[in-house]
Amino acid sequence: MTTTWVRPTHRWLAVAFTAILVVTVLALAVSGPEWVSYLPLIPLAGLFVSGLVMLVLVYRGRGRASSGPSALVRRAHRWSGVVFLVAVAATVVALSLPEPIVWVSYLPLFPLAGLLFSGLTMLVTPRLRARKAARV
Repeated sequence: MTTTWVRPTHRWLAVAFTAILVVTVLALAVSGPEWVSYLPLIPLAGLFVSGLVMLVLVYRGRGRASSGPSALVRRAHRWSGVVFLVAVAATVVALSLPEPIVWVSYLPLFPLAGLLFSGLTMLVTPRLRARKAARV
């Protein structure tokens, strides 16, 4: 089993998640229906599963190994995903207490920002590299 189908799936799920998240925020800002807030959970579940598959494949030695700056970005993206997962779990626990600790709900935003920037870097870098090679 290789990651040939997992990476593109993960990439498109990330794009779908971002688009649905923007639509959800806009819909809730204009007092749209509350059920819209559950829409991002669908691609988020797909992102979790595809990210987990890639994580397992990489650490079992079957994933794509790279070196250089792109390897550092991939590693940062991978670990940001792990930290995000832990932060979300901590948020669920903190908000389920009898007296919820509300400030904990902001903790997942930090690794989420790391995921966004490292993911955008991994999305854009190959395209810029290909454009540069086509010019030469």
